[in-house]
Amino acid sequence: MNGNMDSTVELDAKSTAELDAKWGEIIKGYGGGWTAVPNLLLRKQGELGLKALELNVLINFIRFWWSPENAPFPAPEKMAQEMGISARSVYRAISALEENGFINRMQEEGKATRYDLSGLVEKLKEIKRN
Repeated sequence: MNGNMDSTVELDAKSTAELDAKWGEIIKGYGGGWTAVPNLLLRKQGELGLKALELNVLINFIRFWWSPENAPFPAPEKMAQEMGISARSVYRAISALEENGFINRMQEEGKATRYDLSGLVEKLKEIKRN
């Protein structure tokens, strides 16, 4: 898989039927699909101090996080284009997320920047414990 395509996850028949009933054909094929976002992240975004754009960027990172051992590597310019904002705005949000411990940029020469989301996971675990 690469950072330019959404992942596909196999669902059981009941889950597929429920998604089909809610969303219809828009969740199938190119441009479709879905992203699993923890409700805790959405419910506690204010407590976490996340601005709307930062949350949007995090959700886009989650969209490309297909397995725990493989950090996502979406292109910020592509994310900006999809969100209808400047790449500079996305880079500012990424910097804020890194400064606040939600993500960690991992750069290797000649490779796309990967984004470690373990900080986000730890922050959500901490909120759940409290």
